[in-house]
Amino acid sequence: MLALVYKSAWDVALEERPVPEIKKDNDVLVRIRATGVCGTDLGIISGKYHAVPSTILGHESAGDVIAVGSAVSSLQPGDRVVIDPTYYCGQCEMCRTGRQNHCTHKAVTETGVSADGTFTDYYVTEDRFLYKLKDHISYEEATLTEPLSCMLTGINQINLLPNFTTVILGAGPIGILYSYALASKGVTGCLVDISEERLAIADSIAPERWSAHATLESAIHELAPLKNQVDMIVDTTGVVGTEVLSQLASGGYLRADDFEATVNYLFRIKRTYPISQPIDSLGTFSTAHYLIEQQIIPAKKIITHSYPLDDYHEAFKTLGCNISERTLQPSSQAIKIVLQSNGSGN
Repeated sequence: MLALVYKSAWDVALEERPVPEIKKDNDVLVRIRATGVCGTDLGIISGKYHAVPSTILGHESAGDVIAVGSAVSSLQPGDRVVIDPTYYCGQCEMCRTGRQNHCTHKAVTETGVSADGTFTDYYVTEDRFLYKLKDHISYEEATLTEPLSCMLTGINQINLLPNFTTVILGAGPIGILYSYALASKGVTGCLVDISEERLAIADSIAPERWSAHATLESAIHELAPLKNQVDMIVDTTGVVGTEVLSQLASGGYLRADDFEATVNYLFRIKRTYPISQPIDSLGTFSTAHYLIEQQIIPAKKIITHSYPLDDYHEAFKTLGCNISERTLQPSSQAIKIVLQSNGSGN
């Protein structure tokens, strides 16, 4: 089978790999049909994040069941499924204290990072990590389940109130998914982006009672014209960080991609805010699956491009990751991109 393999920073390539085998009685062999490109994938390729060399990349996937282990009764060959890639053992101290997303074995089991992922044709996982897909949900739409689940995990870390004034910085896939995850809790707010293209898309697909703005000032003026501060800021850009703290109300919530820099800044200025930084999915995959299955999330509109797996160079380039030139820059050419395995389809 073909697989997109990470070797080192800026060195990834398609390789022939053997089809993985069912080894445990609860294993399931899945034919991968579609995998979403995540910011983590771009970070690994560019050297920003660490991955184990010779690992197959990818983790946001859906496909078809090909074969099942002897103890699997909930699935059968031919079932369409979406994959929860966040493996946890269920037995270590972290798992037994409700922190399965920090499972002790993560250093060797993290899909597409420390263990083989899903930018390939076939993948083996345990039956507990698979969810059946309804016929009306495409493989491509289903790939949004995992990132949406991560957004819900982050929201669950917050003592959230429906009347929180909220701004999301960045109208890319994470920002839009965050808006819908928050909307599912009754929260309204604004999306902010400097890209006219992304703003136009966000404005057309944002949740009801959410709006899109070109500047943070404009968004805050709409939400809180008198106090000029909001209750929650979600920075999905990774480049804004501490610059927005003056617009965050005392006791407000900050969700920041650049977690370390934000903590260091708060320590220096001796101010305290609850900081949310979701790490993978924690008990939220089923909810994300439901939101997509019920088409509460406009998954088709969020996915703007699809490419075959062997055209990964162009797919990553569209997202601003130019492997040939070894550059990673913000791009507004796409919202969400999906790679399809050879011969894929609904």
